[in-house]
Amino acid sequence: MDSVNVSELVARLGADDESLRKMAVFKLQSAIGDPSFADVFLYEGGLPKLRALALHATGNTLAYGLTSLARLLELDKGWDHVTDDLVARVSPASLESPPPPPQRAHSHG
Repeated sequence: MDSVNVSELVARLGADDESLRKMAVFKLQSAIGDPSFADVFLYEGGLPKLRALALHATGNTLAYGLTSLARLLELDKGWDHVTDDLVARVSPASLESPPPPPQRAHSHG
């Protein structure tokens, strides 16, 4: 894998240019599974920017961001940034749909 400059990648996650953000988060999803990379990413302040992407991005940028966030959470890092608004953003159907009706046992009498 190409060496990834974490500081540059974190800066690009917050860029005004959508294509820069998309490329940065695309690279991030591959690198973030490495615990040592994840530690540097967190130290460099990347998590708030990744969270902002998860809350506001669309399309592939959102998909790459959610993949990156999921991989970070798998390392048991970043849970303090998982808030109600983020959960609502990634699972709107589960919050908008009523729960299924309870299943009733059929009696054969």
